[in-house]
Amino acid sequence: MIQTFTLDDVVRYTYEEMSAEEAQRFEEALCLDSELMDMFHQLHSVKSRLENISIEKEPSRQTVNNILAYSKTFDIRVAEE
Repeated sequence: MIQTFTLDDVVRYTYEEMSAEEAQRFEEALCLDSELMDMFHQLHSVKSRLENISIEKEPSRQTVNNILAYSKTFDIRVAEE
């Protein structure tokens, strides 16, 4: 029986979310299906580029100031028990 792999399978393989047996079947299919191989190479290339992008992990000071200014527009009083 020939198994058909989808883009979802390519993603799962790329992110190592397949069982060893399923990954082996996928690798065999890669050797036989040039379209599947192209899909894999494209996704792998995108994944590599995304991993190498320098992303700012903290908000800018302006963003923090905007949030603080917005929060000051609310008059929230905590009831004393």
